[in-house]
Amino acid sequence: MPILTSLSPNTEPDDVRLALRTLLRPPTWHDESTITNIEQHLSRKFDSSAILTSSGRSALFHVLKTFNLSTSDEVIIQALTCLAVPAAIQWTGAKPVYVDINPNTYNIDPSQIANAITKNTKAIIVQHTFGIPGPIEELQEIAKKHNLILIEDLAHSFGSTYNNKLLGTFGDAAILSFGRDKVISSVFGGAVISSNKQIIQKIKTAQQQLPFPPILWTIQQLNHPILFSIIKPLYFVGQLGKALLVILQKTNLLSKAVEKKEKYNDKPGHLSYRFSPALAPLLSHQLSKIDRYNIRRREIAKTYLNALSDYAGLPQTIHQTKPTWLRFPLIVNNPKKLHYQAKSKKTLLGDWYNSAIAPGDANPYLFNYKIGACPEAEKVSKHIINLPTYPTMTDAQVRQVIQLIKSNDN
Repeated sequence: MPILTSLSPNTEPDDVRLALRTLLRPPTWHDESTITNIEQHLSRKFDSSAILTSSGRSALFHVLKTFNLSTSDEVIIQALTCLAVPAAIQWTGAKPVYVDINPNTYNIDPSQIANAITKNTKAIIVQHTFGIPGPIEELQEIAKKHNLILIEDLAHSFGSTYNNKLLGTFGDAAILSFGRDKVISSVFGGAVISSNKQIIQKIKTAQQQLPFPPILWTIQQLNHPILFSIIKPLYFVGQLGKALLVILQKTNLLSKAVEKKEKYNDKPGHLSYRFSPALAPLLSHQLSKIDRYNIRRREIAKTYLNALSDYAGLPQTIHQTKPTWLRFPLIVNNPKKLHYQAKSKKTLLGDWYNSAIAPGDANPYLFNYKIGACPEAEKVSKHIINLPTYPTMTDAQVRQVIQLIKSNDN
């Protein structure tokens, strides 16, 4: 099996079988009982209240809406982020304001936040990039001092801890993403977590007014684990796997993680849907695996750290944190060359984040980012690669990745 960082990395054979069974049983697609069970599970895990949404970006959009942001309001975020974060802010009418990163941790640099705060600043979003916990205590102090809302983005970090306390329990609210390449996956899906029951109730009321996804969209998502179980073994067989992926997407049998119109800051269709009950069995099943998955990711990351200990581009973590290591970031001189060499070894490395606002083919100006605003983030984006940490990787595959890095003249 090839090493594929981004293509349905969490999917195991039992997930494929479950997706197939669900696909063949349309009468179950509107059974909301599993959704209720998942929300209760998340509420217990975070000792808060939880509500599912159609995606992580939908979760962020809806949680921001509950704070009644206006066109004069500003939300501080870091550069080196996905367009979904600033887009969700802009969809509320507010303005994203970018702060540079600490290049060693890939997270927001709290020392630079003071210069970004104005009388219009309403909130700070902390990203916890790659599952590496951000400077959460410092951000709590800043938020308290300036009376700001603090939102935790757990798209990469479901299961990460700070001082043995789960991330997602430090801010006013947190969002989760269950996208196809996140910590756990239901292909599409997200959640809002908050100890403020009024926030959850507002979002619940808003969600209940939305329709379930259309049948075609549901079929696309259930197809994902099934069809990728065919695509992945063929990915480096000539152009067969890649061609099959393109054909399936063009014929609408598979969806894309980011719709083309999102790159132009248009709202995606799923923003107007509720979480699909048809995807709830997949999410519930993946939830049962999360501890095993994160243990394995940490084992792989530890192996990378030990084997590459003399490598200058290793990531750093804050003391007393336990990352999930959704991916393992590394700084290299020539990432394009390394990606090319990796593909010759049937290995697809990750490219989060190859621009300050990813993906790289999106126009940053549409997301209120001006080139040069965050030089550290831009420098990192020109040199970053992601090593895979997905839980089904074998020890032999981990060693193969390490050898690839060591044999490269970066």
